[in-house]
Amino acid sequence: MKKIIINELEIRLVRYNRKYLPAIVTLFNSTIQRVNSKDYSQAELNEWLQKNPDLDSWHEKLTTSDCLVAIKEETLVGFGNITSEGYLDLFYISYTMIHQGVGRFIFNELEKYAVLEKAKSIYTDASITAVPFFTKMGLEVMRKQDNQRNGENLVNYRMIKKLVVR
Repeated sequence: MKKIIINELEIRLVRYNRKYLPAIVTLFNSTIQRVNSKDYSQAELNEWLQKNPDLDSWHEKLTTSDCLVAIKEETLVGFGNITSEGYLDLFYISYTMIHQGVGRFIFNELEKYAVLEKAKSIYTDASITAVPFFTKMGLEVMRKQDNQRNGENLVNYRMIKKLVVR
């Protein structure tokens, strides 16, 4: 599909395939544990982590949306998915690749998909940690949201970016 060079290494963007699913869930969990730990307590992280993931449910979510996977030297280093309506559901980058352009690369391609699908906006429910990134991508905070899970409050923010529909 598409590729970029970061620190002399090629990063390829490919469409989701079920063969990537175990690596996606592993990346999801490691990013939460290593990156989001600066903004959430361990008890909150424990409610967020996928200890026993329903792989069929994950697969359905990723195949019923546009899901892109970033690969560096055959290792999955990021992924994101967006619906045709513009909902950016999952967006995770390996802690080893943060602030290196992988997130921007994935986001820009997902935004192109949303525009092609004539979505009026891109919207997401961003973690505290992700708000600065999505702000740089042009999204604005609409509201703070409280998500109660087994007595833990996982705060996130509804963010939106209006798109120009042609």
